[in-house]
Amino acid sequence: MQMENQFIEVAREAVSQLRRLTRDFPALSSSHVKLAIETWNEEMFRKGEIIWLEKERRRLEKSALENRAAALIAGQLVDDVLDALNSEFSKELGYRDLIDLVGRDKYINAMCREAEELKQNFISPEQTAELWNSVGKPSVGGDRWVATAVSVLMG
Repeated sequence: MQMENQFIEVAREAVSQLRRLTRDFPALSSSHVKLAIETWNEEMFRKGEIIWLEKERRRLEKSALENRAAALIAGQLVDDVLDALNSEFSKELGYRDLIDLVGRDKYINAMCREAEELKQNFISPEQTAELWNSVGKPSVGGDRWVATAVSVLMG
């Protein structure tokens, strides 16, 4: 919030200085500067504040979402992470959104944990590939999951 106030105050001061310079030295001011100074008003500053605050809100939300996603993916399965994020942040994130948030390596690590869990439950690589393809989980090496890729993740 302080940064936003400083930004707006600097903009106000800049417009004030331009007005003074244009008044004192009219021959040095271009027509574009004169027009901008004539039309610049307090409403424009308020609009600027609203835009600034909205951008800052989105930036902070994205940062919180990224941090939470990274914390969750470190120990949970991909679907559980998506469920938690969508619930906590009132979002409708998908698998690709999650990959964008946490990065490919963390996604692969989570998929490895899931593959190992499925292997312990005697689910074959073929069955796992079919399951992951049916729910739309992005593969890490091609268009679709194949048994060979799942076998690599299963270790």
